Amino acid sequence: MNVLNLNTARSLLSVGIALAVTGVAGTAQAADKEWTSATIAEAVQAAPPSVTDTASIYGWTADGELVLARYGSGSYTCIGSGSFSLRVGKPALPYPDPMCLDHNAWAFIQALWSGSKPLPTEPGLIWMLAGMNVSKSAVDIGAATVAVAKDDADAAKAGIVQMTPHVMVLPLPFSEKAAAMGTAYSLDDPLNAWIMAAGKPHEHLMVHFSAEDVGAMMSPGK
Repeated sequence: MNVLNLNTARSLLSVGIALAVTGVAGTAQAADKEWTSATIAEAVQAAPPSVTDTASIYGWTADGELVLARYGSGSYTCIGSGSFSLRVGKPALPYPDPMCLDHNAWAFIQALWSGSKPLPTEPGLIWMLAGMNVSKSAVDIGAATVAVAKDDADAAKAGIVQMTPHVMVLPLPFSEKAAAMGTAYSLDDPLNAWIMAAGKPHEHLMVHFSAEDVGAMMSPGK
């Protein structure tokens, strides 16, 4: 079974990368049908059906390994909860944070993790319509880093913030001085667009949505 070692994900977070899944994702099919079904059902919350219907889907096992749950013929890769969370490698319920990445975003993240230079410059799209959970301290500094909690009690002490549903356009460098947008998530105005990881190699645009708008995207034509 080709899977991602959890220590790799933790080391990535330690250098301030808010994204932590895998540079070369595992390709082994999960044997547990119940796990596979649950992983797929949870991962597709990240994006509209037009994205997820043909996406390849990966999920975290109880051992913190990233495993292919479903092969897809489309251009998107979706990852179940546990990639962005304070409990890296384990579902962050009741704070889900699955994501779906297009080809450009996936290529950029893999290059960033592997240290490849130069980094790709063509922006990609990451869907996170179930939101993302980070620590309050990460919000205070613009979410350039995400603290890793050892357990649920540690996470509770850190203070969990569940960001509203959003998409990321990554990479997308800005002139922060010229931009009208801020560089931190607003707890008072959680639908505001903002610049995440300002000044970092993975600087990108965050565009947030209301629950009503997410419902409209997830059930088009109704």
